[in-house]
Amino acid sequence: MDPNSRHQLWSRWIFDVDEAGRHVPRGDVELNVARWLRAGFGTAGQARVRQTITGWRIEALIEGKPAHDPGYVASVRLQFQSNFVEKGWGPLARSWVTVKVMAGDVQDGKPRAQILMLPKIPVS
Repeated sequence: MDPNSRHQLWSRWIFDVDEAGRHVPRGDVELNVARWLRAGFGTAGQARVRQTITGWRIEALIEGKPAHDPGYVASVRLQFQSNFVEKGWGPLARSWVTVKVMAGDVQDGKPRAQILMLPKIPVS
């Protein structure tokens, strides 16, 4: 049994930012990440913002975007750098974007990958 629908495509996006001089408070980063993800992807299944030694890491689980398309990924990389990173941290800040298809048909002739998302079960 395939738990994913026929046209469902899930991908995991990781956005890394190296700050360069300007430090942005965590609240501002979280608010602007939510806005940027909604504007760029429509909705994000899940997103997490973590501060690293040199900047920030944003991890997002996205549904329905063609993460297997190199042109689309290049466009997201460019938009992230120019419309998010440079506007928030300045032109000297650097960014990296990595993406992995977690579930769905990537149109490469192989069977579709599958993913099951379960709620967290607290253990005492």
